[in-house]
Order: sequence, then C-alpha cells, then structure tokens
Amino acid sequence: MKTSMVMASSHKIFLLFFFITFLLFPTTQAQTDPYHICSPNKNFAANSAFQSDRARLLSSLASNNATDFNTATVVGRANTVHGLFMCRGDVDLTTCHQCVVNATQRLPSDCPVSKEAIVWYDECLLRYSNRSFFSTVDTRPRIGLLNTQNVSNPASFMRTLYDIMNKTANEAAKPAMGEKKYASTARQASTTRGDILAFRTVYCLAQCTPDLSSSDCSRCLSGAIGDLNWCCDGKEGGRVLYPSCNVRYELYPFYLPEAAAPTPTPAIVPLPGSQGKALTYLLKL
Repeated sequence: MKTSMVMASSHKIFLLFFFITFLLFPTTQAQTDPYHICSPNKNFAANSAFQSDRARLLSSLASNNATDFNTATVVGRANTVHGLFMCRGDVDLTTCHQCVVNATQRLPSDCPVSKEAIVWYDECLLRYSNRSFFSTVDTRPRIGLLNTQNVSNPASFMRTLYDIMNKTANEAAKPAMGEKKYASTARQASTTRGDILAFRTVYCLAQCTPDLSSSDCSRCLSGAIGDLNWCCDGKEGGRVLYPSCNVRYELYPFYLPEAAAPTPTPAIVPLPGSQGKALTYLLKL
C-alpha cells in the first residue's frame, strides 16, 4: 500500500434518492455493473483546467499496479484534486489493477463535469474530489444493495447476522493506520423450510480504507452495519457501501477465503442459492 503525489481543483456530492433494479452477478462478472454517484450541482466547465487535472489524477491512479490501495493529489493552476482507490481485500493485484483501470475509464464518462464522484465495483472503489478527504470518515453518499429474496425466519437470522458482522468488523478495524483493514467470516445461521429447521452458511465481509485509524474504521463500520436494517432487513443478501468503508453478506461465497481461514462448514440442509436473484439498488443521503 503506497501513497503517490502528482499535480489540480473544488467541492461536494449531491445525492439523488431513487430505486432501480439490477441483476446480481457473480464477482467474476461484477466489473460490468458498477454503481456510481456524481455531484451534478458542483460542476466544472468542459475543457477547463480541472478536467485536465482530473485526467492526470486518474492516469496516476491507473498506472499503479503494485498495490491494492493508493492515493494521489494533483495540484493544478486553480485548485487541487484528490483521489484514491481501494481494492477488496481478497482480490489479487492483477484483478485489482484491471478494476482500477476500468474505474478510471468509466468515471469520467459517467460524471463528465463533476467536481466530486465515486464508483463502486465488486472488486474496487475509486473516488476523487476537489476537497481533501484522506484519513476522514465519509459515510455519505451511501448505497444499499439488497437481494429481493426473503429469509424464512428474519428475526433469528438478523440477530445471528449482526453478531457475525460485528465480529467481522472488529477484526477488520484491528490493523493500524496504513495497513489493510479487511476481514471476512463464514458462519451458520438457522432458517426454515416449512416446519423443518435448516442451517445456511452466512458469508460476511467488512473493509475500511487503510488511511483510517482503527477507531475511525470501527466507527465507519458500525454505521454501515446499522444501515443493514435500512436496506436489507430480512433479506438473503445485502451490502452497504460508504466512501470510507463497506459491509456485505450473502448466503453464497462471494469472496476468496483467507489463507489462514478454515473452510466453512457446509450447510446441513442446502437451500436454493441467492445468485441470479434480483438486487434492489438504494441511493440515499
């Protein structure tokens, strides 16, 4: 994980509130379907100095293929533009670099004149702004992604989920500032099929940007876990994406197991998987 410096411009993210439905892809296909937010009320003039400085910033980020986290700053003729990328903690550097390249190519197209923007892929996030946001907990804008399939016994399931997710978040927040803040956990939770008690493995992930302190990471993840109630209560899968951290859970493995982690116990009574189910996309202040 490194920090690089180059040379750019100013302001904030405006957020629309809407619902739109996407298909849920496996992680190998996820780069085709990113989620982005622009700042349409804070724009710059086309072909301005900010545009060229943003291009230099994104080029700097895309050129770094030796790390899974990087920041850059471009000091331009008028203002300054700051940016960073972070890849999901389990992906290899080749996948990470390709995701960042995709993001740097996609974001200027989706947000052509925005002074601040962010894009989330399954494998990485990338953001830029005219304000410095490094080592700052940003919980807005937020995106909630929920699987439309309901669990059979939501109260029991959500209690178990919060327990697993909180423990995962605690592990993710442990490393010191500058180190990778990522953790994943797989544990069983009870559900039902008719009158038959069954168990399914719940896969959880939590991650913060490495520029946060352990306490700031904990605070960020606590907010994201709390928002699972807003977006995903009683659902088979869901995630909350913040600029500074994110959490996700599914009833199927969506991340690569950590080297030292034990193989999850198979479900006692396997139920239909969540892959291919509709995913609802929530965007909110």
